[in-house]
Amino acid sequence: MLIIIIFSPLSFYIFNFNFYNNLYEKNGVYEVLDKNDVAVITASVFNFFKHGQQFKKFNLKGNINYFNENEISHLNDVRILLGKIFIIFYSSIVMAVILTFLLIDKNHFKFLRNISIVFLISSSILIIFLAVLYFLASNFGSLFDKFHLSFFPQGNWAFTEGSLIITIFPFGFFYDFFFKLLTSSFIISIILIVFGITGIVIANKRLAGEKK
Repeated sequence: MLIIIIFSPLSFYIFNFNFYNNLYEKNGVYEVLDKNDVAVITASVFNFFKHGQQFKKFNLKGNINYFNENEISHLNDVRILLGKIFIIFYSSIVMAVILTFLLIDKNHFKFLRNISIVFLISSSILIIFLAVLYFLASNFGSLFDKFHLSFFPQGNWAFTEGSLIITIFPFGFFYDFFFKLLTSSFIISIILIVFGITGIVIANKRLAGEKK
């Protein structure tokens, strides 16, 4: 459940062009790059991440060069990382479904209580984790660097100012993306906590009534 709650927002937003478009506008990407060029580049990045489709170089309307070999190498590292994340994410969904079936009881209220306890505990733990992340994100630059050092130790993630990858995905883009994921996971956790508490209360009342 923890993995599902954490990565559900990522699975929703990672290939959502409307979401990217909002971040582009907010972070001034369209002040440097042509909007149509950005749409083509973003679609190319999505296809590369999802299908491994190679980039087709084209001349941008601005004075920015297309992705160079180092930039594409880093994007490939990101693609590999995303692949691992989604394997874990979808495996967790399958396991959650299987374990849910194992929790099924002939008494529907026992099942409701059991699943509500799972929701309550997992969401409560996650809120603590999200609170720690929110505290650490007060120095997002340091957190951003540590993330890259941990997951991209080969060190090909630093680029010169004015490179395409920095221009289309500026620091503010990742800052806003991170907090959107954080906020979304927090909202999901709160909803599951409310559901969990409500489910436990209802189930306990009904089970107490059955004993009478």
